[in-house]
Amino acid sequence: MLLNSSLRSSKVVRLAILAIVSGFLALAPAVSAGQSSSIITFDGPGAGTGFGQGTSANGMNSKGTIVGTVTSPSRKIYGFIRQTNGNITKVVYPGAQYTSVYGINDSGTIVGSFSGRHDQLFLRTADGKFTSFVPSNTQFLEGYAFIDNLGNVAGTIVTTSDFFQCYVRTSDGTITLFTGPLGFECEVSGIDNGTVTGFYGAPSGYAGFLRAPDGTFTVLLANVQVAGVYLNKSGIAAGAFNIPGGGGSTDGFLRAADGVFDFFTVPGSVPMNVRGINDIGALAGFWATDPEYTSGAHGFQRFADGTISTFDAPGAGTAQFQGTFPSAIHNAGAIAGTVVDSSNVAHGFLLTQ
Repeated sequence: MLLNSSLRSSKVVRLAILAIVSGFLALAPAVSAGQSSSIITFDGPGAGTGFGQGTSANGMNSKGTIVGTVTSPSRKIYGFIRQTNGNITKVVYPGAQYTSVYGINDSGTIVGSFSGRHDQLFLRTADGKFTSFVPSNTQFLEGYAFIDNLGNVAGTIVTTSDFFQCYVRTSDGTITLFTGPLGFECEVSGIDNGTVTGFYGAPSGYAGFLRAPDGTFTVLLANVQVAGVYLNKSGIAAGAFNIPGGGGSTDGFLRAADGVFDFFTVPGSVPMNVRGINDIGALAGFWATDPEYTSGAHGFQRFADGTISTFDAPGAGTAQFQGTFPSAIHNAGAIAGTVVDSSNVAHGFLLTQ
């Protein structure tokens, strides 16, 4: 089934942003009344300072531990864990050519990928024990993998027949491949308490989904183009979407556990991406003033009361695909992510309230 040109164009831009930010492995603050924040930047051990090098902060647990990936001056790629006291530990899968780290749960187990003879996924427990796996029929891994506090993992592969497919690996090691109902090109954006979130190609756009542990689906906004879905423990789902043929303008949504939707926009944004929701309903993400991100990206936070503030991390560049890219928010409102500077070098950042 073919997608129309507007869907393909928008998806290409979204994937380009994620690829460039993860490839670095990859406005002054306008804070609402009563809110204040500070932002620090940091670099992983041995991070390079050349074009396309540096530190990409990809995930954070509720304790504030941050994980991500470093690209060194010699283009070596390896993971890191940053504790709340600022101490950073290097993560390398034994014998791997590269190691990328994507997420961490509250028990300290991280998920990532590595390359040896073939690309594979791995789990690393807090005591340093590694377990590797790869879904069947995998040609290569696509995007990030995600882990919840039960130890379930979800992500996306490209199959040997060039088909985007989602997978979930339960804590007992069972792996299930799936796509959306009567859909194609499934992509995962998160997992919480066994429920997988993401989006898939539907006949009239990209629909969002929630896939419960028993395999049942809840379809979200089936007639628009959804760009990721995130879920909190209260059952609130959040994400961003645009209307095909609508000129690239993007809106955000929250869907309560009872199915009621609330919509919002970030003032001045054309595209925007939600990248996380915490348990009290606060969101984080990034946005830009034009659909090609030619003036760089900015971060935003939407507080539980609906107030929105925008921010740039220190040193954020203002050229295409530079700027501030949040990746996670935890219950105290801290936001972690990646900032790409004017030299196209990536650094981790942490915003605290």
